[in-house]
Amino acid sequence: MATLLRAAGMRGLADEMRELGVPIEPLMAQLQIPLAALTEEELRISLQAYVQLLEIVSQRANCPDLGLRLAARQDITILGPLAIAMQHAETVGDALAVCARYLHTHSPGIRVSVHRDSPTAGETCLRMAFITPGWLPRRQAVEQSLADLFNFSSWIAQDRLPALRVSLPHAQLAATPRYVETFGRPAEFMAPHAEIVVPSEFLDRGLTQASAALHQMSLDYLQLAFLPGEQTVGERVEEVLRRALASTRGRRDIVAKLLDLHPRTLQRRLAAEGLRYQTILDTARREQAIHWLTESEVPLSQIAGMLGLADQAVLTRNCQRWFGRSPARVRAIGPY
Repeated sequence: MATLLRAAGMRGLADEMRELGVPIEPLMAQLQIPLAALTEEELRISLQAYVQLLEIVSQRANCPDLGLRLAARQDITILGPLAIAMQHAETVGDALAVCARYLHTHSPGIRVSVHRDSPTAGETCLRMAFITPGWLPRRQAVEQSLADLFNFSSWIAQDRLPALRVSLPHAQLAATPRYVETFGRPAEFMAPHAEIVVPSEFLDRGLTQASAALHQMSLDYLQLAFLPGEQTVGERVEEVLRRALASTRGRRDIVAKLLDLHPRTLQRRLAAEGLRYQTILDTARREQAIHWLTESEVPLSQIAGMLGLADQAVLTRNCQRWFGRSPARVRAIGPY
């Protein structure tokens, strides 16, 4: 069961892909992203599928700065009601605090946190994190989101964010001038987190468009309409399989025990959510197969065991069903 993202988050992607000469519709179909997401921005799509889409397009179009390009095409209105609450806050810091608190209304899989006097006194760290499987490549999505955070903060302050440091948790993708153009300075790579460090005093700036009434009205709306609920049973099953697929072998009885549920109870609760255990398991295996086949040199026989499959022959049959090609071909040319 995928973590969701408002389709507004992919605004500008179709135009960018058109300019790059990569058709968007076939890739959306492969990743099961509805075509309606191109026009209906309130539609919820799979965050994981969107992250994969960016990686595929970046590779096919030889476009290492895809995430930065998309951020340049977007504005704060992609955040919907959250944008209104932010722009009518009293200070830049208040606006970022609202963003950190209510970003789940855009996607529960993307989080922003504000760390005052970190890493040193007088500095504030704006940190962004993706709550998606660690094995899923998400470099372009991370760069897009951090650039969005920079641009939205600058727009609210009506002044370019004075970044002291910009850090990204992966190897450098684009040429250094692209990061300077986006953030006003070179980025540091292979860092523990995706973050921007700014002078703390910048967050104390008052906002000229501040309106206490509009700010409170938008907060009331967010609180009523987007209260974060508890994890569903489907999300809990997905989390267990993501973390312990090899050790559980994907067995429903073991997963049920880890969730402190009887297997029949687990089955009934999934059915009530319109889900089937086998479908969640198959999705988890397919996604982890992509990682181990394309991001590692682990032997195929060992990958079968890591996916909870009986042997390499079963892995081969599954790869043919998932990707229409053998594990060796997936490793050589990719899954799509």
